[in-house]
Parts: sequence; C-alpha cells; structure tokens
Amino acid sequence: MNIAAGIRVRITTPARFVITCLLLCPVVGWAQAGLDSKWIAYNRAGAPNSSLQCFTSNNIKISDGYLVLMTKAETMSCKSFDIPQGPHRYTSGFVAMRTFNFLYGTIELRAKFGGGMNSGSWPVVWLLDSSCQASDPTGTDDSCTGQEIDLAEILDGNFGQVNEQIHIDNKHNDGCKPQVSDVSQNFHVYQMDWAAGLLVFRIDGKTTCTIAMKYVPSRPMYLKFSVHVGSYGGPVKESSLPWATMIDYVKVSQGSNVIFEDQFNTPSAPQPTPAKRKPRTRAKPE
Repeated sequence: MNIAAGIRVRITTPARFVITCLLLCPVVGWAQAGLDSKWIAYNRAGAPNSSLQCFTSNNIKISDGYLVLMTKAETMSCKSFDIPQGPHRYTSGFVAMRTFNFLYGTIELRAKFGGGMNSGSWPVVWLLDSSCQASDPTGTDDSCTGQEIDLAEILDGNFGQVNEQIHIDNKHNDGCKPQVSDVSQNFHVYQMDWAAGLLVFRIDGKTTCTIAMKYVPSRPMYLKFSVHVGSYGGPVKESSLPWATMIDYVKVSQGSNVIFEDQFNTPSAPQPTPAKRKPRTRAKPE
C-alpha cells in the first residue's frame, strides 16, 4: 500500500444516510470499540490515494473472539493531515498498535478479508516505520520515514491473490503476488519472518515470498489493519456492501519469546452475568 500512489477510482452515487463528524472526531476510539488499550481505532480521513472513506471507531468491534472492521455505504464528514474537512461516501475501519513497535521477529495472524471478488474493497495488513506512529491517528505525515511492509494486501478486487511487498523511500518496491483460495471466503494464516536484510512471507505455513536485500526495513515498525474503498481496490460494487474483515489473532515473537499477542477475546460491552469463556478450538487453515 504505497501512500504516495495516485488515484484510480470509478463509483456510483446512491442516496445515503449522512453522518457528520465536526472538525476531527476524537482519535481515541478503543473504549467504545471494545479494543484493548494497546490498539487504537482511528477517526480520520484516508490519504490522497484513498479518499473515498472516513475511518471511524464506530466501525470497529470485538465479536465472538474476532477483531471486526466494518465498511459501509454511508456519508461522513472527516479530515486528515492531507485531506481537508468534507463529506466522504463510505465509512470503514482502521486499527493500529497504539505505542508498541518492534525491530525484527516473526509476526503471525489469522484473518478473513471483507469485500469479495471485484467488490472494490482494498484491505491491507501492513507495517509502517515507527516515526509515523504518533501522527498516524490524525492522518499521514510527510515527515515520516519512507519504510513500509505490506504483509497481506488485496489489490484490484482480486481476492484470490495476496500482495506481499515493501515500499522503501519511493525507490524499492520488491514483492510477490501468490495465488490463494478466496480470502473473503476463507481464513488464512499469514506469517512473516523479519531479520536484517531478509523478509520471508508465508501463507498457511507455505513460503510465498522471500526478499533478501540490504534495503529491507531496518527500523522499528508497528502493525496496522485498514480497509480502504475503491482506488487500488478497483471500482466499487455497491451491492457488495457492507463488508466485514475479521482478525482472529495476532502474535509477534522474537525467538521463543512472544513479545506481543492478542486473541481478541475481550467483550465489546460489559456482560450482566460474567462467565468464564471456554477456549475456542482453532480450525485448521482453509
């Protein structure tokens, strides 16, 4: 997901219920979303190459052990660092590590992406240089260091293919596009081993991409989940909305040490009669 890229969008304009977010909605959205405080749900506009949606914490929830990012056809007013205040035609979800970042290790997550073939959905699981972490909740900041890893990105409405790529200082864009079973219909386990000068990507335990270059990111990074509308997702298919992207778990480890983990078992609202939840047996990757 190269935030410096240009727009290529074609959409229709249905009638919608209009939501207004005066100036800039509060950026701290985890409390109402049910997220652990180690995450932050953004309330902001997108970027110049992704300007159709407002990101709102109202579209984030924890449900049945999943982090869920919803995308809806509804108009909302918002802004970001480089997008002026104004109405946007869709709302969606954007979640990131609040303050945690790391240098090297293995990241693993299990996810199913919302949208479907030729829907116009552009979901991304990505890592960005920690120099952007403080300003990111209010919008893209051009002073951020240009280091990015796209761990799993769906482009051009093709949910049978996953983009695994780096974007370094607008110079290096190495990557791979492995074929997989429809990621909007099936959960997959996405892994990435990150070491000095080396990235190894895996889907369901199978190596899908290896990047061995001296310019592989070498600064601490933080993880983000976002679902954009149109642009590099292709033309928006209105009848496919709403979309639900589901994250089952996230784990970051360095050697045998787990340094970050979330199973997303926190309920989004207090329960009147708390009961111990039985451990969920994970299905084998599809």
